[in-house]
Amino acid sequence: MALGDERRASGRTNAAERQAIGKNNAAERRAIQTNNTNERRGSSIQDDLNSLIRPEKQAAQLRTVEPRGSLPAQRGSAPYVAPKSAATGGGIASPLVEPTATTREYFPSAMIPTTDGLAWARFKSVKKVNMTDANGAEVVFEYKNALE
Repeated sequence: MALGDERRASGRTNAAERQAIGKNNAAERRAIQTNNTNERRGSSIQDDLNSLIRPEKQAAQLRTVEPRGSLPAQRGSAPYVAPKSAATGGGIASPLVEPTATTREYFPSAMIPTTDGLAWARFKSVKKVNMTDANGAEVVFEYKNALE
């Protein structure tokens, strides 16, 4: 075999090997992509977990019972009865207004330290606030003592 023929044969072999490597790399990239997609979706984990759990038994189907009686099915009806009053449906009507702040009730004052502990402050929490809604009804707010 002449030197030129050997070179050509060697070149064809190298080209075939490179082409095989390229195909192999493309297949590996597709496999990595499929694996990443499955991990992102959690489908393989979900399949693994589902394989560990026994499927729940299906409830037994009830047998059908033949209808009895002589009355055929019919549409139900009832007489309309109007509401007793056309007043509001209840609840609190907005806006709420506090007639005077002097009716407020407070919990006993408490001494509270600052976060650094260097000073103390005296606080009184609101216990009860009386308000009036838009319909003139009294609305009472009662609060929990947050300083205890």
